[in-house]
Amino acid sequence: MPVPLHAAGKGLAETQQTIAEYKSLMTEHEDTLRNFIADENEAFAERRQGKYWPRNHHRISPLVGKVSGLLGPAERTEFYFHLMRVDGSIPAVSDGELPLLLEAYRRLLPFLDLGGVIQMARRHTFLYVFGFDDSGALPGGETCSAKALREHLKLVAQVDSYTSLPAQRDKKARFAAHADRAERVLATLRHLGYRHDRRYDRDDLYSLTDLNFWGMVFIALLNDQTRGELLDDMVGGRYDLVCRDEQLTQLHRYVEVVLPDAGPDEEKFRSLAGQLAAVQLQRRRATESVALAEKLGLPFGADEDWEIAMSIPLVAEAEQDDDEDCSVDLYIWPDPDGQWDIKAQLGDLGRYSESDSEVIRNDGDIPALGAGNLEAFPTWLAQLQERHGLRADLDDARIYVGRKRAAVKLLKRWLAGG
Repeated sequence: MPVPLHAAGKGLAETQQTIAEYKSLMTEHEDTLRNFIADENEAFAERRQGKYWPRNHHRISPLVGKVSGLLGPAERTEFYFHLMRVDGSIPAVSDGELPLLLEAYRRLLPFLDLGGVIQMARRHTFLYVFGFDDSGALPGGETCSAKALREHLKLVAQVDSYTSLPAQRDKKARFAAHADRAERVLATLRHLGYRHDRRYDRDDLYSLTDLNFWGMVFIALLNDQTRGELLDDMVGGRYDLVCRDEQLTQLHRYVEVVLPDAGPDEEKFRSLAGQLAAVQLQRRRATESVALAEKLGLPFGADEDWEIAMSIPLVAEAEQDDDEDCSVDLYIWPDPDGQWDIKAQLGDLGRYSESDSEVIRNDGDIPALGAGNLEAFPTWLAQLQERHGLRADLDDARIYVGRKRAAVKLLKRWLAGG
């Protein structure tokens, strides 16, 4: 690291002081980086998480671009290894530094599927950026220049910029700007068999909402040369998808956003999109939420993405020690992977939370409504009064159904037992 030049107009003593301060700062930076490496080396050897990074990441991150001037080659390789492991980020290094970064990635590869000790590193992201993993290379080969590395990282930054899948779908134009990278994205997804995470033996632990994965799928769908191929892979059964039904539901939501862009000559894509839509409609019709809507005569279309949200005050018949308001909230959707939720504040009884798949919290030992029993919710509500003295105040219940106001009267009649 070069020492600052003698400043014009400064005396020798002042210049020497400046140099001393600069050297002291560089030593401090070196110590920070070496402390991080030492702590992570020890933690990784014991297959646990380190303690230095959580407390000092705000000091380490600004030094990533200065590492080449502060540490030797072997230390830099160790630094990149641990940075990618604990932060999941891949630094945009120079051509001269790229071999060290690649060496760090090769060292990381045997451990990518170990879960906790590799905290943030993502196999699909790293494969896309570096062009290879421990089972081979992508058709384009290994990333061999700093320029290519930066281009790959731009796409990663795009797919990492959102906090929810709907937010991604709302920004189609921003993802379309990366559609020229769709061939490499498709090759990445195929290389992994569309399984972005191999850390768990149980499929129920597999993340079905990984933003990075679905961002890549979105980009592949936005290119007219790759979207038909991707649908053929996922819908046509060319790959054995984890939690297939749930994944196809997510895929359908992205395809709906892209479908208006498809040209009349994209027969393969349109046909597979139609098959996908038919499957999703069939799954919706099999839900108890749709069955309830049909029984009550709610004015929702067969493929409409409707939502019901209601908040029902509860009046305590006996004095409560807790001044907290008592209420029950019920949410209903025509989503086969999440049909309804109950969330309740029950005063002295604490809190209650249940979905169509499980009871999440039950402080007061409240009998569960249970999957398949959504229609019996008014009876469950009445039991709160019979067993616990909490009466539902239906006159003050607030019900949201979007623009379908005609549904409110029908829902109130249902709650009242009519």
